[in-house]
Amino acid sequence: MAIKRPTKSRGTPLRRPVSSAAVRRVEVRSKQQMVVGEVYEGWLCKSAACGLVIALAPAAEGGSKSTVSEFDDHLSVIKCPHCGNEDLYRWNARGKHSYVQKSPAA
Repeated sequence: MAIKRPTKSRGTPLRRPVSSAAVRRVEVRSKQQMVVGEVYEGWLCKSAACGLVIALAPAAEGGSKSTVSEFDDHLSVIKCPHCGNEDLYRWNARGKHSYVQKSPAA
């Protein structure tokens, strides 16, 4: 004869939905919009083969709503305009970087 146990005492952990961090997409400049030597706000590509600047797109003129508050450190899904690598970047980890063009492999 099987012993009947209540479901609460089986020792399985309580499964609650995990609240995920807000992941947002960010508009970036294309490589045609960037000029060598200019300084842009953004990130450096996490791909070891690329490592070039991923620059934020300029804010839309007359935009009434702000895209992100300065205190909101969320993750952003960003696709590199140079190599196409898509990765997560922290919003507060952005900085000012000078754009340099990669020399072609010899």
